[in-house]
Amino acid sequence: MSPEDKKSISTGKGDKGLTSLLDGTRTEKGSTRPETYGTLDEASAFIGLARSKSRLPLVRKTLLEVQNRIYLINSELACPPESKHLLKRPLTEQDVEWITAASREIEGLVDLPPKFVIYGEMESSAVLDVARAVVRRAERVLARLETTDEVGNSSIKAFINRLSDLLFVLARHEEREAGVDLRHPE
Repeated sequence: MSPEDKKSISTGKGDKGLTSLLDGTRTEKGSTRPETYGTLDEASAFIGLARSKSRLPLVRKTLLEVQNRIYLINSELACPPESKHLLKRPLTEQDVEWITAASREIEGLVDLPPKFVIYGEMESSAVLDVARAVVRRAERVLARLETTDEVGNSSIKAFINRLSDLLFVLARHEEREAGVDLRHPE
């Protein structure tokens, strides 16, 4: 196969500020829908970085499961309501149950104090805290999207809300397993 035969990642179709949704519909890149799934993509990149930094199999496995579900969410968010038949599968209540159970499992391994935590005691937990902050931003953008456009799947909102909790307890688990004491505001 010659270099000319290979499909390029760059199409040039977005040069005018438009992007394609899953069904081919064109929309403004700066609109709330692309901002929502773009913010979740950013969170997934930080989650991947955290997964690469962690030495704990439970953390790595859990984060990979989360990333797979973020792809489902992003596909759904990039799909207009009338084109949902194009989805591999929607996010379901079972996915929300999974993340809730995962968060509770990790929380059971960590003794969380009733105080705020200062982030940055170690690299792997700090990256999880950054991912959590990006997920919180995605949650706010999703709330904005819901005021102007149909999302339709309440499991997405619940999953993203639980995700920030899961990332917080995973960060504290990383610190606990490394023997690092939590730091609190003075």
